[in-house]
Amino acid sequence: MDFSSGDVKAAIMRPAVAVGGGVAPALLQGWREFRRSAAPARFLCFQDGGWVDVAGEAVGQLRRAFQSGRAMAEAACGGRAYLFDFLRMVRIDAVTGEEAPLGWIDDRGSCFFPAPDCGSGGRKRRRDDAPAEDEAESSSGVDERSGESSGAAAAAKRRKAGAAAPLEESDKYYQVVSKLFLSYGMAARGAAITAIRKVSGGARARAFQQQGQQLAAAHGAVAGTAKFAWYGASTEDVAAVVERGFARTNATRLGARRHGDGLHLSPPQCPFSSAMLAKADGNGETHIVLCRVLMGRPEVVTAGSSQCRPSSGDYDSAVDKLENPQWYVVWSKDMNARVLPEYVVSFKCPKPQPIQGSSEATSKPKKPSRVGRDMFPKLLAEIELLVPDKCDLLQQCYSSFKMGQIKKDQFIRFLRNYIGDKVLTTVARKLRGC
Repeated sequence: MDFSSGDVKAAIMRPAVAVGGGVAPALLQGWREFRRSAAPARFLCFQDGGWVDVAGEAVGQLRRAFQSGRAMAEAACGGRAYLFDFLRMVRIDAVTGEEAPLGWIDDRGSCFFPAPDCGSGGRKRRRDDAPAEDEAESSSGVDERSGESSGAAAAAKRRKAGAAAPLEESDKYYQVVSKLFLSYGMAARGAAITAIRKVSGGARARAFQQQGQQLAAAHGAVAGTAKFAWYGASTEDVAAVVERGFARTNATRLGARRHGDGLHLSPPQCPFSSAMLAKADGNGETHIVLCRVLMGRPEVVTAGSSQCRPSSGDYDSAVDKLENPQWYVVWSKDMNARVLPEYVVSFKCPKPQPIQGSSEATSKPKKPSRVGRDMFPKLLAEIELLVPDKCDLLQQCYSSFKMGQIKKDQFIRFLRNYIGDKVLTTVARKLRGC
């Protein structure tokens, strides 16, 4: 698969926010992120080349401190004392003063991870300290289309580069993206990542930043805040998006389940929804894109709707539902300004299945699993009483199990990874009358 060139190291998280013509200080931006985050469900620190979950009693201590509005908290992990700074997103060793990047995923599935090292004014730097933005301007396929190319030499350089820059498995942003992809159902489906590539920013990133500023000015700071989301489509469409931008929506792949004729993206905790819109290439690889998206003020659009623009000036985008949406919908006129492709995740899955109702769906689904129908309804009902915020994703995966799209052992692995053994043990004891 051929992707256009991109710089190796770029931000996985939020866009910069302009204040008075400049870039907001990192601390102010950290405060805004701190304020908009829901209660963290997981804390992660980058150590030994990967993102590792904070475990033990420290999780509860940090969560309570976060909920009480404290910007810092002390906690012990592995017999060592640390200071956790939520605004700067670092964990500080109380003895040595050594700092480690800190991130978290909140109860709504939103992800908060630190941006790469920033230079003066928040400008991002590459590992070799060359300005990433300078390289992006000379290598972005968007620049060529919008007339910002430096000419034939730049175009030849792009063609020679061939693919978007692949990340090493030891790269901390590879670790974040892979963990996000595999933690929410894809591992249970047997998916194995074959590559993660960074998409260049350039003019596209600047347009995205400007849109965020405009939405914030029109509707308030929250409206201008970017969310992570997954985009799934055919291999050809994914390649075109990376190189030139969005040319068409993927709504037709949802069939009757589309929520208007717009670009459909799934929240970060629902990668498989977008993966089901994708199609494997000749090598058996499937590709989806992790994007940042500006939703502004969304409105609810029902399934099957042919709506293709906001119903009024009060709205900017659409969702399937306001609470825990499963689909973000960006209208065609805004998709190249309000959706910023960040990473392409390539993976292989034993038997990838399209979602029911899409144009690719099989007309003869497998017979529903009798075992699943008999064993799991009561179990799921009890689980949803304990963790109601996870019920939508849980029911989607269960539906896939009932339709024979995933096996019983895969569904059980998903339950253990997504719900946790502690909750499952509690529910099992209740059902046994213990």
